[in-house]
Amino acid sequence: MRQDEQRTNRMHLAFCALWLLTWGAGSPLYARRWPSVGLVLAVLLPLALGWGVALVWRRTVVGAIALNAGESLSVLLGSTLVGDPGSPLALLLLWPLIRAGRALPPRAGLGLLVGSLFLYANLSLWQGALAGQAGPGLLSTLLYLLTFGGVFTLARWSRPDKGPAAPNPAPAGSPVSSTAAATATSVVPAPPPPSPAGKDPPQPAAPAALSTLNDTALHQDLRVARDIQVSLLLASSPRLPGWETSTSFLPARELGGDLYDFIDLDETHRGIMIGDVAGKGIPAALHMAVTRTLFRMEAQNHLHPADALTQINRSMIEQIPQGCVTMLYGSLEITSGHLILANAGHNYPLLLGERVRELPLNGLPLGIDKDYLYQELTAELAPGEALVFYTDGVVDATNTEGELFGFERLQDLLENGFSRRPRTLARQIVRAVKAFTQGAPQNDDITLVILRRRYQETAQEIAQVARDVLGPERAPELEEQLATIELPQEASKEVWRAALLTLGGWTQDRWGQGAARELLQQWFLTLEGLSE
Repeated sequence: MRQDEQRTNRMHLAFCALWLLTWGAGSPLYARRWPSVGLVLAVLLPLALGWGVALVWRRTVVGAIALNAGESLSVLLGSTLVGDPGSPLALLLLWPLIRAGRALPPRAGLGLLVGSLFLYANLSLWQGALAGQAGPGLLSTLLYLLTFGGVFTLARWSRPDKGPAAPNPAPAGSPVSSTAAATATSVVPAPPPPSPAGKDPPQPAAPAALSTLNDTALHQDLRVARDIQVSLLLASSPRLPGWETSTSFLPARELGGDLYDFIDLDETHRGIMIGDVAGKGIPAALHMAVTRTLFRMEAQNHLHPADALTQINRSMIEQIPQGCVTMLYGSLEITSGHLILANAGHNYPLLLGERVRELPLNGLPLGIDKDYLYQELTAELAPGEALVFYTDGVVDATNTEGELFGFERLQDLLENGFSRRPRTLARQIVRAVKAFTQGAPQNDDITLVILRRRYQETAQEIAQVARDVLGPERAPELEEQLATIELPQEASKEVWRAALLTLGGWTQDRWGQGAARELLQQWFLTLEGLSE
C-alpha cells in the first residue's frame, strides 16, 4: 500500500473517532433523549460506504468524491437526526469541505458543497420545525451555511495547485516530470527495471487518463488558435472602391500555413498578397504569423513589390533560418487598374478577361538565397476583368485514386464559367475541388484571393449579376427587359432600386419567387458596392 493511501486511511479513521467524540461530548448538552444504537449505526453507514468505494477506486477522482461525500452525509445525518438543530457535530462538516476545496476538481468540489448545503438546510429546518424551534433553527442554519461556504472558498483559494483531476495539459508525446505526474494522477511511476547490456531501457507508457486529458486540452487550444487565425485573415479583407473582392481559406488541419493580406500603400494604391508556408500544422502557422508581420512592415517601407520581397527574404533568413515561403505580391492602382507584380516561387496569377491567361513571373521562394533580387511584371485590368490568386492546395488536391485536380481543370472551369464575380468564382472553385476529391482527405491548405474591376456603368454591373444568378440561358431575356429601362448614368441609388424592383416582379412571373428573391438580393448588394 502506498504512503498516500495509508495517510488517507489514517485520516478517515481519525475522522470517525472525532465524529463519535464530538457527538458523545455534545449529547449531554442538547439531547433530550439518547438515540437508539440502530439509528447511530445507520448514521455511520455512509462513512463505511464512502470508505469502501474509495478503497475499490483507489487514487481516482471517483474514490475521492465518494470518501468526501460519505463523511459529509454522515455528519449531516448525525447533526440533525441524533441531535437538535445547531448541534456542534455539524462543525465536522468543515473537514470534508476543506479537503474537497483543496483536492477535488472544481465541478466536483462545488457539487459536493451545494449538495451538502442543500441537504443540511432541509434537514435542519425540518428538525427545527418538529422541535418547535423554527426561529432559532433558521438562524442557526443560516450561520452554518455561511460558515461552510466561506471555509470552502478559503480552502479553494489557498490550495497550492489546481487539484489532482485537472493537470496542466502538455503536448502529446512530451515528457511529464514526476512531480507533475504525481499531482495530476496521484501516481508516481516506478523506476524501470535494469535493461540487458546493449539494449535501451523500456519506456514507461503514459497513463491513458493523462493522455486523454492532454489530447482534449490540445484540441481545444488548436480550435481557439484556428479561430484567431481565421479572424486575422478575415479582418484584412477590404472594400476597394470600384472593385469586388472575395477570399476563401480552407486549412487542411486545425491550423494552416497559407496566408493572404491587403494593405493600404497610399490613397490610390493597395497591396495584395498571398503566400504559402512550407509544411502544415502548428509550425507552419507560426511561420505564417511571422511572415505576415514582416510583409506588413516591409510593404509599408517599399512601394515597389520587388523591393519589398527582397527585404522580406533577407529578414526571413535572419529570423526564421529554417523557413521557406512562396509569396505573390501585387501593387494595384485602384483608379486605373494598373498592377505591378513580384513573385517569390508562387503559382502564377490568372487574369480573367475574354479568355483565361496566366501572368508568368518566376522567382525563388523566400528564405533560400539572402542575396536574391526579385523582378516585376505589369498588367492592366479592364472593367469587368478579374484576377485570381490561389495556393497549390487547389491544383494539388487529389481524389481517392491519387489523381491530381491539376491546373488544366482549374483553367477549364474558369474559361467555361459564365461568371466573373469573385464571390461566385470562389464558390465554384471550392465546389469543383470538393466534388473532384470525392471525400478524400484534404492534404494541403486551399486559399483563394479574387478581385474584379467593376464596370463604370451601373447597367453593365446589373446585367453581370443577372448572368451570375440566372445563368447564360435565361439571362439574355432579362437583359432585353433591362435594355427597355433607360436611366442616366448619374441616376441615384433609389431610382435604380425602384427600377430593379420592377424587373424583380417580371422575373418572379417568369421564373418563380426563388429566382427573383436571389436576383434582387444580389442587385441591392451591387448597388451598395457601387455607392462606396
